[in-house]
Amino acid sequence: MRNELNIRCIMSRDTLPATGGEQAVYALVDIRTGARASIGTMPANIALVLDRSGSMDGEKMDNLKEAVGYVVDRLGDEDLVSVTIFDDQVETLVPSQPAKNRDEIKARLAGVITRGGTQISDGLSAGLAEAKKGFAADRVSRVLLLTDGQTWDDEGACLKLADEAGTQGVSITSIGIGDEWNEKLLLQIAERSRGNSHWIQNPIAILDAFRQEVEGMQAVAATNLTITTRMSPGVRPVKVYTTAPMIADISSRAINGSTVRADLGSLDAKTGQVVLIETRVPAQKAGTYRVGQVEIGYDVPTAGLSGQSVKTDLNVAFVADAAAATRVNAEVMNLVEKVTAFKFQTRALSEAGAGNIAAATRQFQAAATVLLNLGEDELADVVEREIASLEKTGSFTSAGTKKLEYGTRKLTQAMK
Repeated sequence: MRNELNIRCIMSRDTLPATGGEQAVYALVDIRTGARASIGTMPANIALVLDRSGSMDGEKMDNLKEAVGYVVDRLGDEDLVSVTIFDDQVETLVPSQPAKNRDEIKARLAGVITRGGTQISDGLSAGLAEAKKGFAADRVSRVLLLTDGQTWDDEGACLKLADEAGTQGVSITSIGIGDEWNEKLLLQIAERSRGNSHWIQNPIAILDAFRQEVEGMQAVAATNLTITTRMSPGVRPVKVYTTAPMIADISSRAINGSTVRADLGSLDAKTGQVVLIETRVPAQKAGTYRVGQVEIGYDVPTAGLSGQSVKTDLNVAFVADAAAATRVNAEVMNLVEKVTAFKFQTRALSEAGAGNIAAATRQFQAAATVLLNLGEDELADVVEREIASLEKTGSFTSAGTKKLEYGTRKLTQAMK
């Protein structure tokens, strides 16, 4: 077996009772770099797409310029960078070029002033065009999209661009500042392109978000990461979640009959990737049973490797003594709880959007219970406040919605 990657597969239950019905079993697939991996730093290709609309004036724009300066200073001379600014018009301030021209790039951004409205799709399209100029198999390509406002009548165009970017290997990190932007849109842009997303409440935190993204790009160890899980006859995959850099339900695009297949983007050597697969396993006679086989595909451009793969089995043991099959794996079930909190808040927001206040309240109450069990008291308090707002006004608060959308999606960030 190759040692570029390590795969650790853990079942929620190692033993199952040999009963007459099918049973729910979760598989945690943890993908990390191998101990003897020959992996170096890949050059970066980063496209910055920045909102310059009138609402960005003052502290937001000042901190944004500082953050862009940080990015330029951290990149190597051979890394590529471009800067696109947008309001209701678009300007390619810095066409894709080596980052060694640091002073010139900073000087161009220093002269930017705020103006106009917000039209994200035009800016995103221009930024992606710059990213594509520098795209190569041995480069990490990423777009950083930052905005503080609502885009107008072009959400569909934004999502189409995100789909195209993900297919072409360019992930988009979406960053929203303040409370007056569409979190659902920015989250979907990130998820569809296999990217990340941040919510920034204080402009001073722009620098930290940019720092995280640059460090993540510089830690990429493998690209074109895929997971394929072929289930044994009778085993049904029900749900599939990616959990890094945030929780996302990818079931609709990953499950095809008894097979789970998904593109996972790139592999960060620091944090790895964790996938959670929920299955239904049919009854079996006592003995060892293979639930399925996991295959991870990947490339390591710095080592000259492409089209590599590693496989491992998902196994459980069926036992006649039901009392001997009660133990659950705490690590897997902790992840299941985090995903459950995410599911409850997602359903609550969906029910509220449809006007089903009672159903939304029930889902939120369930989310609060799970969050308290996880020790996430602050998020649980936010849920309670949003329940009060929902019962009083029939709607959520903008800030509360964002705290829950981002808070529950990022419950896994402390996972090692």
